[in-house]
Amino acid sequence: MLGVLILLAGASNAPMPLLDARSVKPIADFNACFTQAQESNAKAWAYLPGEHGGTFTDSGANGAPASYWLQVRGAGSATHMRLFGAGAGVSSPVSKAVEQCR
Repeated sequence: MLGVLILLAGASNAPMPLLDARSVKPIADFNACFTQAQESNAKAWAYLPGEHGGTFTDSGANGAPASYWLQVRGAGSATHMRLFGAGAGVSSPVSKAVEQCR
């Protein structure tokens, strides 16, 4: 019982995503679209690859108004996206790029 309470207490401190979405596009297609959207809008980005996808971020970039972390994970032929941000809202340019590329 104590272990369950500890897990529940830790879960409440986890950051909530600003956006939690899915796309029928394969991860490679979504990543290419998102990269092109960021570059055409002169937005900073970096991609940190992972085992089943990766994370886009502008953390540490000069002139970036607020840091974001966009986790993308492949799920078969679909893509799952979770956007986290410091000071970025759901209507941010990053959110708009995600919606455009889904």
